[in-house]
Amino acid sequence: MTRDDVIADIAYARTLAEEGRHAPLLGGPYLLFWGVVNAIAFGIQFAIIEGALPASGGAAYAVLWMSYGIVAAIGMTLLRMRTRDKPGLTTIGARAERALWSGAGIALIAVVIGSIARMIMTGDQDAPNAILGAAFALYGAALFGTASLSGETWLRGFGWLSVAVALNCCMFANQSWVYVIAAIGSLLALGVPGVILLKREPSAIV
Repeated sequence: MTRDDVIADIAYARTLAEEGRHAPLLGGPYLLFWGVVNAIAFGIQFAIIEGALPASGGAAYAVLWMSYGIVAAIGMTLLRMRTRDKPGLTTIGARAERALWSGAGIALIAVVIGSIARMIMTGDQDAPNAILGAAFALYGAALFGTASLSGETWLRGFGWLSVAVALNCCMFANQSWVYVIAAIGSLLALGVPGVILLKREPSAIV
């Protein structure tokens, strides 16, 4: 962090104190991005399973999730470039938000790798279905933690919603329509709070 960053954050904190506000969180664009990208991917997965889109001998699944990875990588790079110029990066809420979602992301990567490895080693084509329940459980945990540490208690409602989606994804993991639940859940549990946080995002300090 440079001297200019510190000065900008001090000016930002002073402005918030004068207005009697809490520092807004900066994760809105990330939540909105993942909410939409996940929903699209889950919807396409469902369409392939149900035959609405050609499976091409299973190649369609590989193309879908490889494309997902590429879009995710590009999107995260652009979002980081956008966020680094925002004031308030060092506030407790923003730091907690980054730490919690980074931890959830690392845990989710482990679940994905483990599930795919199981599929390859055992031939269990249903193994990756375990990813959905774990993903939404981790989203819920991150939302609960962010709500508590940032003072944005309204996020707990979306945490409960995410946990409810996780429960259903675990109960009906091998049903094709669970991807519809996951798509809707992604838009509601991630996309909606993402839009709310994005609207509250601070402008750059001049």
